[in-house]
Amino acid sequence: MAKRVLLEIHNAPAFYTLTGISCHIRDYRLSYLLNETLCFRLVKLADLPFFPPGAEDPVLFSLYRWRDEDRYNTYYLITNRSEDTLLVPQMKQADFLLLVEGPFKKKQHDDLLARLRKVPNINTAFGIPFSAVKNYENILTDLEIHLNDLPKQP
Repeated sequence: MAKRVLLEIHNAPAFYTLTGISCHIRDYRLSYLLNETLCFRLVKLADLPFFPPGAEDPVLFSLYRWRDEDRYNTYYLITNRSEDTLLVPQMKQADFLLLVEGPFKKKQHDDLLARLRKVPNINTAFGIPFSAVKNYENILTDLEIHLNDLPKQP
């Protein structure tokens, strides 16, 4: 009789790059600074509801988005801290997460990190490997569901 073996394989998502930002300013102020100094066009979306494992009610995290049509990337600025919960508990030093969807080479990421570190009020910016984030699949799933529920923009 043939045995059936199920393997649970977790690979890092190929089209996402994650950056941690440490700063002690509000989300709207950081988005303004990124828009001004890095020529981003981040726009506030409805807060991201995240369902931590075992929780019945969602925890809300601020969410901003900018689609860079020239480079085929979408940038998401997400707060890592809610009132008493962290979106990524392994990254306690990150106050914000900058998630880049789309093709993003190492040179582009290094350039982004250097530019982020020059923004006023940002203490530091650092790359986060997806292997260090235990719940990245839950975060990406909740983000995708949330974006599908938003009204379509013209």
